Amino acid sequence: MSPGRPHVLQTALVSTITFAALMLLALVLAWWTWSWLGPSLEPRVQINAEPEAGLSVASTLFGSIARQQPTVATGLAISLLGVIAATGERPGYALIRLDANKTVSVLVGSEVAPGIRLAQVFPDHVILERNGVRETLAWPERGSSALPITPETGK
Repeated sequence: MSPGRPHVLQTALVSTITFAALMLLALVLAWWTWSWLGPSLEPRVQINAEPEAGLSVASTLFGSIARQQPTVATGLAISLLGVIAATGERPGYALIRLDANKTVSVLVGSEVAPGIRLAQVFPDHVILERNGVRETLAWPERGSSALPITPETGK
């Protein structure tokens, strides 16, 4: 063995490691330069703001799609006192006064009274279903109340 042989192997190993480190540095610099100075990414799929428009156009191709039944204001002598919104897996509730002596808390899908079912709960109204007809029960008007409010005179 010649005395210069280990020196050549050491030099080749150091040169290879230095070359690999420089290539890695070049890749990192190129990636950060492209991230900072490159063009911004555009989404490939555009989100449709109105999904109903596509359904209404396509509904005539293979027949008609089922629409929700229109709701009418209820003529029942009941009033809405409060709502509890649905969260995740939990359904919504409604607090409904049936008459002066009876107030009930009803789960969506349950019966409020015989023949009247709570179909949906919204923040400002509920939808009841009576004999297959959907009816809206909204919050009572602020100005209207069953008993007039009169200030006490203290006499």
